[in-house]
Amino acid sequence: MPSTEPSPVPGSTSASLDAVPWLEGGEGWTGHNALIRRDRLAFARLVADAARPLSRVRTPFADVVAVGTPETAHEVLVERASDFMKSAMLRFVLYPLGGDGLFTSDGELWKRQRKLMAPLFHPGALTTYAEDMVACTERTISSWRDGDEFPIFRETTRITMSIAGKTLFDADTFSEADDIGAALTEALDWTASQAGAPFAIAHLTTARMLQKLSDRAPAALKGKLEAASLRLRMPLFLPGKEGQSLRRALDRLDAHVQHMIDDRRSSPARNDLLARLLNAHDDDLGRMSDKQLRDEVLTLFVAGHETTATGLAWTVDLLCRNPEWYARVREEVDALGHRPTLEDLPRLAVCLRVFKEALRIHPPVYFFGRTAQRDTVVGNVQIPRFTNMVILPWALHRHPRVWPDPERFDPDRFLAANESARHRSAWLPFGAGPRVCIGNHFALMEGPLVLATMFRDHDFELLMRDEPEPFATLRPKKGVPVQVRKRVRKAN
Repeated sequence: MPSTEPSPVPGSTSASLDAVPWLEGGEGWTGHNALIRRDRLAFARLVADAARPLSRVRTPFADVVAVGTPETAHEVLVERASDFMKSAMLRFVLYPLGGDGLFTSDGELWKRQRKLMAPLFHPGALTTYAEDMVACTERTISSWRDGDEFPIFRETTRITMSIAGKTLFDADTFSEADDIGAALTEALDWTASQAGAPFAIAHLTTARMLQKLSDRAPAALKGKLEAASLRLRMPLFLPGKEGQSLRRALDRLDAHVQHMIDDRRSSPARNDLLARLLNAHDDDLGRMSDKQLRDEVLTLFVAGHETTATGLAWTVDLLCRNPEWYARVREEVDALGHRPTLEDLPRLAVCLRVFKEALRIHPPVYFFGRTAQRDTVVGNVQIPRFTNMVILPWALHRHPRVWPDPERFDPDRFLAANESARHRSAWLPFGAGPRVCIGNHFALMEGPLVLATMFRDHDFELLMRDEPEPFATLRPKKGVPVQVRKRVRKAN
């Protein structure tokens, strides 16, 4: 367990948590929890409108503080990262899907797994993935017929799922994409529905109580209380029809993952992520169990496609509603004169900027948190152990001091000069600090290449305006319905 000793803090004049102003609203015994359960974007709007460094959130079960500026977000995620662990609530609701994978684990296990995987996500290593990114996109769009109408999110999911399968695990997941996608949606739906629900609150409140008791317990009892506390940080069972649906979805996902693992074990050794995970069974860092292997494969598979698929769908939506930028993307893509390659990435600056701006307006990971594992200080305020710090990229991406006219689609916000002038934690689609998304460079290479491949051969017309749905990620509610038209390119 982490030390309970306070981390050294600057000065001795920091204010107590009681001095932090309450966020507007949150009346009644449930406080803001009812709004968070009902409409997370409405809650995020309260934080964005307050635009304060810190705001206390009314809940019936824990101290919760919303982080409202890039500076305080940077303190939590970067400067004082060692004082915080992954949100207890987030770990709880993601555990059935991700287990002890990289996204939910903490401590020495997380350090080991991060060290193991990091080399394959280094910018230099990513250059080998560009051809597969383009080829997987071409394979998906080859089935589009002139005049087809469909939700583009379905297609970007197929594309990014194929890319994740091929680049990370050298597996052909194209024909299984729809079944895997449906199972993931069911699992993520359970995740979204349980965040802040009584089922999760009961587990985590009891776990926190047992941990506090263990801090004061005699040695003979301390270990048992800590073990019980740890066990309650994940679901003891999966109740009701929702639980049955989740179990069926997990069975399907586990079968797909096991097929990939079995196939690799029977084939020659390769140097992709799956090979690296399998070889870690004999690694000097320690043996990886089959359960841990499953958790890591499924975590990276989900993380490797879900957020990028969502970001790409929103990019198409925003381009269709901003014709001047749509024309600039077409012009840039046409200027290549050939299918996109790794060498073309510097020439796809507009594609990169529109993708980044889409991630600002509709960040797929729009709501996450950290839990203080010791007493610390943020924003010159004393933050007691067990306090939950809520970080909302959706709100931070609308801070009026940083993002003038924040609802306006303006990819030039991401010109190099404008980026360098902003606080580095003003834009957080991938988080920040030691736990920054391991695939952030992967996604920022994938986005422009996929967009360039899609727009090279097709035009898109928006059939209806979509709206964000605060799911486990910020998906488009209707999937961004579009009609596609084949483009006739002039001969070069």
